[in-house]
Amino acid sequence: MKSFMASYHNEWAKLMSRKKYIVFLCIGLGICVILAGLGRLISSIALAQGGFPLALAPTPMGVLPFFLQILIPFLMFMGVTDLITVEGADNTMKAMVFRPIERWKLYFSKILAVVAYAALYLACVFVVSAVLNQIFGKALSVSDLLIALISYAITLIPLAILASFAALVALLGRSGTLTMFLLLLLYLLLNALPVFFPVLNELLFTSYLSWYRLWVGALPGASKLIHMLLIVFGYGVVLLTAGSLLYDRKGY
Repeated sequence: MKSFMASYHNEWAKLMSRKKYIVFLCIGLGICVILAGLGRLISSIALAQGGFPLALAPTPMGVLPFFLQILIPFLMFMGVTDLITVEGADNTMKAMVFRPIERWKLYFSKILAVVAYAALYLACVFVVSAVLNQIFGKALSVSDLLIALISYAITLIPLAILASFAALVALLGRSGTLTMFLLLLLYLLLNALPVFFPVLNELLFTSYLSWYRLWVGALPGASKLIHMLLIVFGYGVVLLTAGSLLYDRKGY
């Protein structure tokens, strides 16, 4: 366990040493501030025209779909590309696989570092959007904030599966640019398929990125809930196992 945690801290340090991840985090928080400013401006205009003041500040639940469906997947793809494809292409992976740690632990630590970055991103977005909403919008109750917090937390499960999928694809790439292009193309394809084939909506793991809506609303029946959990768990096992086996056989 100590070797795994040491490897994780090393991968996390490598991510944080790249300034672009801090910049993208600031961009995300800036989006929340811009939305709050626009809401304040629209409310002022409506009030000046003789209307009623509007509470249009971004709520934690209001901004979650944008970050969850667009920005965070993009950043996770970037993270696994940097930690797997780019390091493999630069031959820096050779020095890592000769360390006294099993390859599967090294592989899992890379995925965990990317998921941890997503968790940090979500935490910052939650705090900033909640504070802005309390200041400029209609104050949320404790129960509303708790529901939003739970929603943010449970999204880490499908995000971890998405990171496992991205890591598996990154093992097949030979350059960072091509890997990012392939990941974005596959992600768009997986999101577009249920539009044309609705039956795939419950079968593709990308459909579960918004599963927080099921948990914070009216829960589905027990059989459907078990079916959904088995699909999510199955994807996690298959993707992690396939990626670990492939990584173990890579000739770094």
